[in-house]
Amino acid sequence: MIILAVHSTSSALSVAITENERVLAEHAAEPDRRHLENLPVLIDDLLTRTRLSPSSIDGFAVARGPGSFSGIRVGIATVKGMALALKKRVVGVSSLDILAWQGLQDGERGFPVIDARRNEVYIGLYYRRNGRLERRAGPDLAPADSAALPATNEATRAIVCGDPVAERLAAGDPNRLEARVLVPSAAACAHLAWLSFRSGESEGIHSLAPLYVRRSDAEERSSRG
Repeated sequence: MIILAVHSTSSALSVAITENERVLAEHAAEPDRRHLENLPVLIDDLLTRTRLSPSSIDGFAVARGPGSFSGIRVGIATVKGMALALKKRVVGVSSLDILAWQGLQDGERGFPVIDARRNEVYIGLYYRRNGRLERRAGPDLAPADSAALPATNEATRAIVCGDPVAERLAAGDPNRLEARVLVPSAAACAHLAWLSFRSGESEGIHSLAPLYVRRSDAEERSSRG
């Protein structure tokens, strides 16, 4: 199954094309947040490099958040448009799931984290076992403080993986935590989508929705009157 995946929820925009478990091509743009301009160019470039036509794509995957609100909207709108035009299936994947898949080895547990600014993080608690992810908590919005991380009552250290804020969180409790800083990968998004497609799971194009977790600044200002 050939999947085109988009990860645009952070400043590091990336696109990948995979066939089952094999990465055919992946490209990550330099962080600059001009996703609306850069995304179509990256997609065209990958299709050219892999000598594939858009109709060759069997399904689409997109990181649906949490993360940058504008980046989430750009990625979802692009994937929805392509999937609708080509009558293909689509899967939305949590940005935290993607970081957990990248950052955890089999048998490990950990906290993928995304900097939510305002001294807060988007966070979850995951275990990776037998080639599968198990989400135990999240997605949540929490203080960027190691003391705020959920206790797991296990002797081995947990992995804090994701944005550079992971290093600060792990440094707060080095006996319990280890940091792994990662650049989000569209190829990891495609792999998790492939597992979903293989299990018969996909979403209706119109039901695919962003995962924001936090309200936007405009919504918060509106609620305060």
